[in-house]
Amino acid sequence: MDFLCRFGCGGGVQVGVAPEETAVLTRWRKRSDNHVLVRIKAEAILHASRGVDVGIIAEMVKRAERTVQEWLADWRDTRMCSVPAGHAGNQNAAEPARARKQELKAVLARWPR
Repeated sequence: MDFLCRFGCGGGVQVGVAPEETAVLTRWRKRSDNHVLVRIKAEAILHASRGVDVGIIAEMVKRAERTVQEWLADWRDTRMCSVPAGHAGNQNAAEPARARKQELKAVLARWPR
């Protein structure tokens, strides 16, 4: 039994994340200039990709379990596009910078459709 399973991964919802996506999500999680929600979603997706239980992820990111489940469902549907989000009518609030957009396009172009 691995370390995570001892602490409740029985209800874990694992999501698939390509190595290129992992690299982008990790950078988004570490950057301080990204919107807070982008960092939190990136962290949640990375934990879920490793099989961590949704309840534990929700505690770590201080969000409701239902919210984390919705983020993971969005990830399965739209992949990287699900992470940045607009707020309060400002659709550009959490969009990545131009270089990040190019990086994202390159990753999405490689992902099998």
